[in-house]
Amino acid sequence: MMEMSGEEGRMTFNRYMFLRMIVEFVGVICCAVQLFSGTNLVGLIITGIIALLWAGGEIWVATILNRQSPRRDELSDEHQKQATEFAFMTMLTLLVALGFLLMALSLVWHTAIGFPPIGLPAIAMTALVISDARYLWLEHSGSGAIDED
Repeated sequence: MMEMSGEEGRMTFNRYMFLRMIVEFVGVICCAVQLFSGTNLVGLIITGIIALLWAGGEIWVATILNRQSPRRDELSDEHQKQATEFAFMTMLTLLVALGFLLMALSLVWHTAIGFPPIGLPAIAMTALVISDARYLWLEHSGSGAIDED
């Protein structure tokens, strides 16, 4: 077993963001499975477990890492702002394109097309994954691959 000690084994905010991104991605997959398979109970149970893992991780960061605002430097704050804006614009573009496509298909086929309710949580979790990935990408490119915190 690999021993992690000192700086190498220390949980940092960027490492936490990476783990959170993985949990959120699994949540997206669970929502997608529920969306496309129609097995609501199984999808709901798995999505609930993912939500509990995500909430537990947030509580863990606030208590174990003993931080309310984990990063205080201006560059990191700017990266968080840019990542959030990028995710917002990406999801907004996706929703507009999806809405236009469904409206056009509805007009062509002369039938109403419904959007399943689980689609919105899937899109929201995708936005979280995109935001976390963009933040980590900005931090990595801005710090020269050094996980300083």
